[in-house]
Amino acid sequence: MGAQPLDIIDDPARARAALQPIRLRLLHLLERPQSAPQLAKAMGMPRQRVLYHLRKLEAQRLVDAQEHGSVGRRIDRSYVRTATSYAIAPKTLGGVAVDPRTVGDAFSFAYLSAIAGRALNDLAALGRAAAARGKRVPTLTLETEVRFVTPADQRRFADELTAAFATLAAKYHHPDAVEGRTFRVFACGYPAVPARSEQSREPERGREADTEAP
Repeated sequence: MGAQPLDIIDDPARARAALQPIRLRLLHLLERPQSAPQLAKAMGMPRQRVLYHLRKLEAQRLVDAQEHGSVGRRIDRSYVRTATSYAIAPKTLGGVAVDPRTVGDAFSFAYLSAIAGRALNDLAALGRAAAARGKRVPTLTLETEVRFVTPADQRRFADELTAAFATLAAKYHHPDAVEGRTFRVFACGYPAVPARSEQSREPERGREADTEAP
């Protein structure tokens, strides 16, 4: 069975296994199948120590093992990670995970983080349920970048987006539809983080701006 594109980890034991430094390095190396001796050589560690950590990862369904017969008295196995990428849902933090209901300021980065975290928690549960039925999770994702000329433009954009969002929700939301399916929809925005290549040019632009300022 091939690796799934994404595994959202929402169990504390699985999160601990994935984040242990040696196991995290093993996961990085296991984008393609490798044996314990190959991994031991790559990491400069004894094979038995590598095997110990591989078994911990396998027990948490973070790597798969495949047997290829015997080499002398040793069973030849290769290991590969179970997903191309991993994400850790906030619920693994238990009672200290951020909850939208506990954040008073709906315009704060804490509230946005809480909403995004709740989506990860929900998607982890939905993904497991869909996989058990051999189905996919129906989702909708829209993403773009908007470069505002002025703060006033940013505020007008936010007002128009809010109005359009409310109008669409009111048009299609039917709480009494017995056979209907409820979707959680959110729109958000935050300042774009420059790519590394852009960040390296930032000081240059800053110096130019300082020179040109009156």
